Amino acid sequence: MTHAGSSTNRRALPALCLVFAVIVAMCAIGLRLASSLDVANRSELQPIRGLVQNAPRVTVSGKAGRKLHIMILASDGAHHLTQDDLTADVPALMDLKSGDHVTAYVRHDSLGRNLDWLWVLKRGEVTLLSYEDTYNYLQRRNARIREIAWWAGTLSVGLFTVAAILRKRFGAWRVPCLG
Repeated sequence: MTHAGSSTNRRALPALCLVFAVIVAMCAIGLRLASSLDVANRSELQPIRGLVQNAPRVTVSGKAGRKLHIMILASDGAHHLTQDDLTADVPALMDLKSGDHVTAYVRHDSLGRNLDWLWVLKRGEVTLLSYEDTYNYLQRRNARIREIAWWAGTLSVGLFTVAAILRKRFGAWRVPCLG
């Protein structure tokens, strides 16, 4: 049933399902690929030694989620260390105080932002955050992302199937009679 002035009808449903199937499939593929981008090898990490400028803080953003931020002043300038909020798993991170001497192992941000992704943090000789802590956290998070990507892929296949069924039902794929 169409309304006056409306250009959509039942025959548009298959195309709509197909469009959504493609969008959801692209999201599934993007999530799957992006889930592995955050993981760094130990060989990629660079040391930064310096003083904590102010107490660590956690920010919450709808786009980026919960992020931990630590500002470090090193001999080569200020560094903005960030990572997902690991304070539930590693509460000692919040014990840092301004003036603490730390050594951090980071991966520099590849997108040109002035960020260093924190992987290891030591205060003096005490390791507050180990590579394994960060790696295990990211593996758990990535497992959830891969599960969401799998369900999105399943939804995409379902939408494509519905599009094919509706297209066949409305006769768009039938051979017209010639005579």
